[in-house]
Amino acid sequence: MEELALRLGDIGHEITMATVHKLETGQMGLTLDYIKAFAQALQVSPEDIIAETIMPVTRRIPMLGAISAGNWRDAVEICDDYIVVPHEAGGPRAFALKPVGDSMDKLVTEDGFIVVDPDQMELWDGRCYAVRNEDGEATFKKFMALPPRLEPCSNNPDHQPIPLGREPFTIVGRVTYIGSFV
Repeated sequence: MEELALRLGDIGHEITMATVHKLETGQMGLTLDYIKAFAQALQVSPEDIIAETIMPVTRRIPMLGAISAGNWRDAVEICDDYIVVPHEAGGPRAFALKPVGDSMDKLVTEDGFIVVDPDQMELWDGRCYAVRNEDGEATFKKFMALPPRLEPCSNNPDHQPIPLGREPFTIVGRVTYIGSFV
């Protein structure tokens, strides 16, 4: 706040640190004049200053069903439910799935869910993906590049990596968010 007040003073705006604090905490209303001054001091557009108040912080996405967090299992079942997630949790076609099993229990709890973005299919080392095999069975795992494999993230030692190349699979999408219903 002090740095912002100093920048404002440097460009000819007499806005004190106390005023900046009141604006930031909502004790004073943010007027167009303040927005323009802050944008100039921060070298951003006025839209950037108010983007969070205009852009929703959360959004609703479809909860399509369940995905195995273990061995390959039948793919997701379609549901009519929606859940609320952070706005940036995936692209416009993102959807949620409930992992079933414990092969990813280090990342997602029993009462958790994952958000999958079907527009993000490029394999990145260390990222999680929903994948489907030729039989239509699906699972959720972490991709590791060297050697190429789908890796469980589990406290259960029974879960083993799935080496790539032995069985063809299709990427459903990258996991962009992990959340909890609680």
